[in-house]
Amino acid sequence: MLKILAGQRPSTVVVADCNRMNCQLLVDAIQRRNQFQVVGSVIHSKELMSAVCEHKPDVALVSTSLQDGASAGLLVIPELRALHPGTRVIALLDEEKSDLVVEVFRKGARGILCRTGVFADLRKCIRSVEQGKIWVNNHELEYIVDTLMQSPAPNVNRKKTAQSLSKREEEIARLVAAGLSNSEVSASLGLSKHTVKNYLFRIFEKLGVSTRIEMVLYILSWHQTRNEKEVLGETNYPKTA
Repeated sequence: MLKILAGQRPSTVVVADCNRMNCQLLVDAIQRRNQFQVVGSVIHSKELMSAVCEHKPDVALVSTSLQDGASAGLLVIPELRALHPGTRVIALLDEEKSDLVVEVFRKGARGILCRTGVFADLRKCIRSVEQGKIWVNNHELEYIVDTLMQSPAPNVNRKKTAQSLSKREEEIARLVAAGLSNSEVSASLGLSKHTVKNYLFRIFEKLGVSTRIEMVLYILSWHQTRNEKEVLGETNYPKTA
């Protein structure tokens, strides 16, 4: 039974994995301390959609492989985001493959856990993602940045949009790329949360992205490119407005 202080509620989690035994292991690990409450445990993508619709959890921990297919968990992530944007998705991988890591974030996940290390970092990951941060290790981040550097998104004109950010917009984008939540950006810059949210909306429009993770990856990729050009003496970037 959960012991929760008066006026507080535990963060809610839905778990989806390929079989009941794996689900139960995850549930036991998550609820080992009284910080989280698992409100659903499912093995099928349709069950996952129903659980999210019913419980509207803070976090969904989803294996890329479910009972209805080896990639069923991966494919259902965009549907989960559309169904309830307030639920942040963590993808559980059987192994750390570079192409899968990139695709998981493209689908809209906010964090990645590899099954081999899940119990060591599980609760830390859930807490960070619930707070609006991105959970990714250094190797996974390298995969993502390398992929973006090699194959920029076709709908983004980097020369045009990267320079169109105002000084304040670029400042906010850098803080978000560093892993700060909206609340932390607000406190750091002395702005209201509503103002930060409006800035992020404009940044999304200017960069041609639709999710926070896409913006973070874009900023990381763009600054790496700019630094490389400066080292080579190609400093003809226009200043931000």
